[in-house]
Amino acid sequence: MRNGGRRSFRQWLTDFMWERNGYDGLGRALWILALILVIINIFVGSVIISLIESAVVIYALFRFFSKNLEKRREENAAYYRLINRAKRRLELQRSKIRDRKTHVYKRCPRCKNTLRLPRLKGKHVASCPCCHNKFDVKVR
Repeated sequence: MRNGGRRSFRQWLTDFMWERNGYDGLGRALWILALILVIINIFVGSVIISLIESAVVIYALFRFFSKNLEKRREENAAYYRLINRAKRRLELQRSKIRDRKTHVYKRCPRCKNTLRLPRLKGKHVASCPCCHNKFDVKVR
């Protein structure tokens, strides 16, 4: 060891953070939420918002220093599932707007999957590529 047998601060910090959760996606989202709440509270000046932002910061710090890695990974995975579901919905809405003149979007009655079909007026039979269910579609 350098420094006459003493550990450097960097080594001490590395040893301290060993087997701790650290910074992840949910932690980043919690810090951003806390920052947004602080900015809102500057203008509003509410005690309730102040308590909520304090709770968010405490939970973010708890997650950061937690040694229960399995539980923190489950929380982070659930957060990413939620975010990815929201991204897929947003992308579907963008596609619907972009393709509104050339295609229609219909849901399969069996598997509830959204199908993109060409905009051809009249009655048609559509086949779902996921469950191979055939169903009638009326396009106006």
